[in-house]
Amino acid sequence: MHRGILISILIAIVIFQILGEKIPVNEGAIGDGVFYRDVAASFLDNIEDESYNIVQIQRIFPFAMVNMVFALFGFDFDYGSLLSGMIIFHFLMLIPGIYWYFSLTKKMRLKPTLEILGFILLFFNFAVLKETWYNPFSTDFTALVLGMGQVNYFVRHDRQKLFLVSVIGGFVWPTLLLTGLVLIFLPSEHMELHPGPRPKSLFPVIASAVVLFLLILISIFTDRFATGDTWDIVLHKSSLMAVVAFIFVFMFKNPINWKKSWEIFRTKQKSTKTIRLAVILTAFVLVVFLLSGNNQNFNVLGLAQNFFGKMLRFPLDFLVGHLMYFGFLIPLGIVFFVRMVREMAKLGMGFTVVCLLLFLFILNPESRIIMPLLPFLVFLLLKGVRRYRILNKDLVVIGAINLILSAFWLPLNVPGMEKALSSLQEESIFSFPAQRYWMHFGNMMSFAVYFGLGILFCILFYVAWKGKSRYIKEAKV
Repeated sequence: MHRGILISILIAIVIFQILGEKIPVNEGAIGDGVFYRDVAASFLDNIEDESYNIVQIQRIFPFAMVNMVFALFGFDFDYGSLLSGMIIFHFLMLIPGIYWYFSLTKKMRLKPTLEILGFILLFFNFAVLKETWYNPFSTDFTALVLGMGQVNYFVRHDRQKLFLVSVIGGFVWPTLLLTGLVLIFLPSEHMELHPGPRPKSLFPVIASAVVLFLLILISIFTDRFATGDTWDIVLHKSSLMAVVAFIFVFMFKNPINWKKSWEIFRTKQKSTKTIRLAVILTAFVLVVFLLSGNNQNFNVLGLAQNFFGKMLRFPLDFLVGHLMYFGFLIPLGIVFFVRMVREMAKLGMGFTVVCLLLFLFILNPESRIIMPLLPFLVFLLLKGVRRYRILNKDLVVIGAINLILSAFWLPLNVPGMEKALSSLQEESIFSFPAQRYWMHFGNMMSFAVYFGLGILFCILFYVAWKGKSRYIKEAKV
């Protein structure tokens, strides 16, 4: 019964969004959505002309599908029809997403309370309830659904279906194929855990120092110490120290014995599997390269600068950005971090490598980057809290918080929004009404919004921590 209620709430909100407002610029597209809308309009005409670069090919699947369906049935390729086509595509993607989620929870034998918790954390957020329908020309939601498929088939040890989902994902999101291959070909043996409290070691200090050194090099590479006013530089330096302190604390609390785990990895990883992984990756890159013929406009240096240039604007801004995009999952994940790491270690070395990739991408405040890895985070959290008693009132509180943060109820297209979103001026981007939309993106929020939402994050973290402290353990761990 609870499944029917959850699905009904989700579908009702989605239909409300489908009938509601859309991004008010460029006839329903913004950013790279403008380019991918053109892909949906002309894929079959342009693919033979090699009009896409190697990155664009790896995100082309949803738009190519819409283009081929429109061509097959003779639909008009006007912008309004294409927007409707993308919305229908996303709506249909809900079906495998919901199916894979409940298939996973059935395999995990979760209690109804935990199943409800996971559904809320995965689907009741800004990314799914608002952004997918407000800005439909995107691969983000498809990537999330395929990531859910990867987790489901990994847990079920169905490597053939995991491989199939990953290959399809290779044309939806650049990391999806790599994620699947790592899960398939890396050892499934458990990581070694410290039997008791973590022994004293200089590893967290040395590792944090290495991270600080790398971040300083990245800051020099992106010219962050020389551009912007004094306040921007001070904030960036503060961000460097804050993220290093953040990493140090979590390294200090991490229960994995990395030295012994590395020895196990070297012993268990078979050369034949390594070769297969390398061959499949090489073959995929070759196929993508052959399909792409417009790589002269592809700039690896520019891509790296764009990725790292969005990081460390404000201290721990990625936590605030992810809170606004994914909701209460982020404070909960921090509170249950140690439990989640223990569960991660038990799931094998391949899963651990995928999670390390997730933890790396989390440091970037542009939350959409971790969309295909979000199901892994939800899965780990469910594993981490399954030995705790979750009360119905906890679900009500978490559900209410996530629905409020999802902003599905908030009209975004207020007077002046079209002009604000069309502007490239920082004064317009970092002020309202533009911040009504951009405040959900950690890389686009203003300092004033970041500060206010940072206070909200601290409050919700306290709520999560107090909630954990009063949970009654059902069994010793």
